[in-house]
Amino acid sequence: MRVAIALTVVLSTATAIADVAGHDLVFKHGLSYFGNLKYPADFKHFEWADPAATKGGTLRLSAVGRFDTFNPLIEKGRAPAGVANFGEDNHLYDRLMQPTADRAAEKYGRLAEAVAVSDDLTLVAFRLRRSARFHDGVPVTAHDVKFTFDMIKAHGGPSLKTIFRDVTHATLNGDYEIHFHVGAGSSTNLNVALYLASLYALPRHYWAEREFDRTTTEPPLGSGPYRIGETRDGKWIVYERVADYWGSKLPVNVGRYNFDAISYDYYLDKHVQKESLKGDVFDVLLEDVAKDWYSNYNIDEVERGLLVKELVLHQNPAGFPVAFMWNLREPQFADIRVREALWWLYDFEWSNRVLYHDFYLRADSYFTNTDMSHSGTLPSPAELEILEPYRGRIPPRVFTDVYRVPDTKGRGVHRESIVRAERLLASAGWILQDGRRVHRDTGERFALDFMYAGDHLERVGLPYVTTLSKMGIGISARTIEPSNYVSRLRRRKFDATILGIGGSLTPGVELRTTFGSYAADVDSSRNLMGIKDPVVDELIEKVIAAESRPKMIAAARALDRVLLWNFYGVPGFYAPGYRFIYWDRLSRPEVIGRYRPGFPDTWWWDDEKASNLDQGKRALTGVSPAATR
Repeated sequence: MRVAIALTVVLSTATAIADVAGHDLVFKHGLSYFGNLKYPADFKHFEWADPAATKGGTLRLSAVGRFDTFNPLIEKGRAPAGVANFGEDNHLYDRLMQPTADRAAEKYGRLAEAVAVSDDLTLVAFRLRRSARFHDGVPVTAHDVKFTFDMIKAHGGPSLKTIFRDVTHATLNGDYEIHFHVGAGSSTNLNVALYLASLYALPRHYWAEREFDRTTTEPPLGSGPYRIGETRDGKWIVYERVADYWGSKLPVNVGRYNFDAISYDYYLDKHVQKESLKGDVFDVLLEDVAKDWYSNYNIDEVERGLLVKELVLHQNPAGFPVAFMWNLREPQFADIRVREALWWLYDFEWSNRVLYHDFYLRADSYFTNTDMSHSGTLPSPAELEILEPYRGRIPPRVFTDVYRVPDTKGRGVHRESIVRAERLLASAGWILQDGRRVHRDTGERFALDFMYAGDHLERVGLPYVTTLSKMGIGISARTIEPSNYVSRLRRRKFDATILGIGGSLTPGVELRTTFGSYAADVDSSRNLMGIKDPVVDELIEKVIAAESRPKMIAAARALDRVLLWNFYGVPGFYAPGYRFIYWDRLSRPEVIGRYRPGFPDTWWWDDEKASNLDQGKRALTGVSPAATR
């Protein structure tokens, strides 16, 4: 029987039951991937949440694009901010368990008061709180959780289906206990339990009269700290705090969800969005453009501290961030020499110095900023044990060379990189003819169409596509309207784009939908690049099946090396922290989590700061502002 990876669960009084399949289940209050839980069963609140935070006020936020459905579980449509399947951006629903911002892969009971995982990881059970209620007062039961899971299996988007592929079915033990069953022989690890812990419960009685597999703009019934109060044409949405929210006194929620309302105003243009922030149309912006961070907010309000600029550092896994991503389904990317040539031609150092004020850090891994990165060394003995059986099926440099991204020193044209790229392209049959890159045998033009999600990314891509153009490659590059961009990604209708791949400290089943061959041919899966490599598939399963943290690290590093030396994309860059710009009428806890900043759920409206801000703006402009409360 396989031993669970450092599964730790603590409950003041642990109870054991025998499942129908003979499993001995010990129910406890939390779930951890790495070791002992930080918080005991009787903890009062998270350290990164302030129980003295005041309630009240309206937090005004913004978003880009439009939304057209309130059901994020299906493939169709685009859900609004505040309704996310994973992470903290979900105001409407309670998840089974709550992650903590100060420990990786660690969760505590929310809808569920207790969790149990069998020793062989084939059974995950949750016991629900009997106090949980939907906003209409109907109890949240295990039937609702099962309904949600069944709807994901039947109608969920490809990524969700892939994540829960090994979970064959769910059974109930009464009204308040649900058991999830993992298929016999499935390669799985504790990540399956952690993903299941992220499930929220949709109200079965509400959806019984509605079509689940269709988009809907009818505000749905939830169970969480907020309900939808107002929405308009996919452009505006307001979440109102539920005064009698059933979970307000749970330890995982104390000090959180402090605003009476949270509104999102949608913009089609990021420049207009940022100017609106400076005009105090909304309260907080997470700046995503380094140039704007350094040059767009040199205004009196920032100089006087009325509009605050704050870099909040983090230790988040960066994955494969802000990268040039190829659609490997297109024939021009079939030759590894072509892909390597394109890799040589990206001058990050110049862009970082000239465009980004040396703000960013370079990514060089699919597991950037984690101990699962290849770490700039040759494979260790543990990695070689995994990789040796694939010798001859993977690039030989996996065994002989240390992977390092090109370092151009950032001073302009880097001759060595261009010479290497030219030799690779020519050896692949792509030669220069009258200034045009054409194929030696067919005369076909080498052309690339770059598709961007926003005009700020045009600036990111411009130096690179200019270099490619100088190499004789035919280039078209344009920003696509957000809905069209998402649609084209889903349908794989692109040559190249700039898009990162999220990271994790505990990679698992999500690797299948990100890099697995199965997902390459599934529209809307996360395998946007279209990687189809049997070796990658097998290495993914080794990561998932690893029985210890060291074995997982070795398997992840082996996978990292194979992905990198195949040059499936060009590694990009990542920010060392969150760039907050906010009007100084808000407060937040002194303690900030290592893995997320606690925004917006731990921030609160501060009456004293709001009054001081009004006085400061009056002194600056001579006009009395009307701040929203």
